Amino acid sequence: MRLSYSLATIAALYSQAAVADFTTPTYPTPADLSSNHSVVHAAWGNLTTGFDRYLQGKLNGSAAAALAGVENVTFSVGLFSLSDPEALKLQYHHTSKEIEAAKVGTNKVDENSIYRVASVSKLITVFAGLLELRDEDWHRPLSEIDPVFKTRAQNSSEFDVIKSIQWDKITPWALATQLSGVPTLGPLTDVYDPSLAANISAPILQNITSLGGCIPSVVRNRSDGTCTPAEAASSLNAESPNFLPFKTPVYSDIAFMLLGVAISSLSNKTMTEVYQSAVFRPLNMTSSSDKSENKTLSRAVVVGTQESYEKLDIAPFTAPSGGILSTISDLRKLGLGILNSTLLPQEATDKWMKPVSLTASLSYAIGAPWEIHRFVHPKSGKVTDIYTKLGDSGTYGGALALIPQYDAGFAMLNAASGPERSDVALGILDAVTGTVLPALEAQAAAEAKRNFVGEYKSSNGNVNATIKIAYNETVSATEPHSNLVLTEWTYNGTDVLTNPNVGLAGAPQRLEQSIVRRDPRSGRPRQIAFFLSSYAQAPTYETAKMGSWTGFYHSNGDFAYTDHVRWGGRQLRELVFDLDERGAAVKCTPWYQRLELTRLKK
Repeated sequence: MRLSYSLATIAALYSQAAVADFTTPTYPTPADLSSNHSVVHAAWGNLTTGFDRYLQGKLNGSAAAALAGVENVTFSVGLFSLSDPEALKLQYHHTSKEIEAAKVGTNKVDENSIYRVASVSKLITVFAGLLELRDEDWHRPLSEIDPVFKTRAQNSSEFDVIKSIQWDKITPWALATQLSGVPTLGPLTDVYDPSLAANISAPILQNITSLGGCIPSVVRNRSDGTCTPAEAASSLNAESPNFLPFKTPVYSDIAFMLLGVAISSLSNKTMTEVYQSAVFRPLNMTSSSDKSENKTLSRAVVVGTQESYEKLDIAPFTAPSGGILSTISDLRKLGLGILNSTLLPQEATDKWMKPVSLTASLSYAIGAPWEIHRFVHPKSGKVTDIYTKLGDSGTYGGALALIPQYDAGFAMLNAASGPERSDVALGILDAVTGTVLPALEAQAAAEAKRNFVGEYKSSNGNVNATIKIAYNETVSATEPHSNLVLTEWTYNGTDVLTNPNVGLAGAPQRLEQSIVRRDPRSGRPRQIAFFLSSYAQAPTYETAKMGSWTGFYHSNGDFAYTDHVRWGGRQLRELVFDLDERGAAVKCTPWYQRLELTRLKK
């Protein structure tokens, strides 16, 4: 990358209307999601009214078709926000006739109803591991962690990488990030049955014990299909991988069962002890567990009989992948705990909430074990990353979604015996996401306009300086940028915006949030720093009508060109605002000028 630019060159680059932005919030995170004045509150009301009208038979046509089957699925969904504790009131619950008639468990769901969360368990397992393990533990080969991960010497000429799993290459981090290449469920879903061999054109194996301890156990007892960790590992030693380690992300359930074994071995605790001591007790998740409990059965959402419900607890080995039970109230505590870095250091949370690998789709990336949705706002085309974990198994499912750009998120849990449950649940999640994210962006924009727009002037008699911040109402509805702009900046009669020695290339300059300084006691923002940019935004180099190399610089310009010139150790393009208790700006400091400007009262 080119590292040296003259001021004139940089000014020319900024005047090209190239496209770029950061993944930080477009505006400061919204503080009001729940009041009657909030766009989010209104949008949530519209969404839940739509659910109500459908369930009452008052919707027709495409609106009704989009919600088809909702009546047959019991579900609970709710929002949460770091900035607005009252956002927890934005909930919706529907109890299907199936659960209304259940002979065991609850007959009416609310935020404290206990669901099986399916693969949301994977997120809780990784979080618990981050709290229990040292950084170096995540990168130790499994063959060094637990004796169940035995394998032949990898440097042996007899080792076949297509045929055998390389336990000395796979680490806990590979398991957590879906990069291990191990089978999805491996021996737990092996359908080997000699009587069916002819039906699927398969050979009959002469020695089934060569497949390790798990497959014979599953074959003997199809109804349970359980294995111990040692049995599962012995059968995995006889199975082939899907990919080599770290080659590509591919979904695996058994990877998280093995991750549970690794965490348990390294911490010298059972996973039940790990969940309780690391996550559930510190976050006061009193309704969460890795096994159903008689004392909370009256609040449980039970699909089917009590026997079939409790039978799902029969294999503790599988709990780290999909066996945890929780409520949307507890998942809200989990989500807020992660967003707030309540248990992890802030830098550890920031490191964790990042993509680790890409999928073949431009819309999705994978983390540990985040399923990252790159949500595209329908009007503006702006991209907002949603850090999610979906759960979907049998008669239960759920999701936890965190949206760092807004310090907010939502949790959803569902249950039904019908085959439509999975698709209906995904439709509900689509409806929530498509409603809530544009509303969060609109609310953030409205608050930014109220809190920052105005004129800021120096009170120093030796300096006559003015900065004006405006909200650009004339920007097209398809503009994905911040409408918060700098329109005037003068210093002792000099127009800083057009001064070629500063290199800002004129007005308007868009304000892009960079760093938030919070009060250590209250957690409220006390100062917010913004970079100034005149770049536009396109989601791809193709949209910008450029090639991939040209586009890297000229459709990705904020990444490439920000902060190439400083004065006395400070950025020329940075403004720092002091905030009052309500989050409104009271002062603005052009960072390199080291001069406080006071916001004038209207």
